[in-house]
Amino acid sequence: MAKRAPPEPEGPDPIELHLCHRCLVRLPADAGGVDLPRRVREALKAHGLGNRTQLIPASCLGHCPTGLVTVLVVPDATARGTHAKLIAPEADGEDLARHLLQGLAKAGPP
Repeated sequence: MAKRAPPEPEGPDPIELHLCHRCLVRLPADAGGVDLPRRVREALKAHGLGNRTQLIPASCLGHCPTGLVTVLVVPDATARGTHAKLIAPEADGEDLARHLLQGLAKAGPP
């Protein structure tokens, strides 16, 4: 009977980014809230975070900042370190990418 090789490790869990839909629709029209998820994905990809993150639309997250968008950051499957991050729509996701890169640098390699 032949032995099977152990399964390949899949890598770390993606960082879940729950983007508040209510915040998006409350933004002024010139802030481009409807297009913000695409711009955030592009910024994450440009910073090498495209494969390490998962952007998930969420209903109201209960924190309604004026002119900003709430993102619930879930770092891994344990949900330890889950926190809310407020991002500015005019930053096109660059502020979120920098925030995630800082967190990954503090955590060290997986």
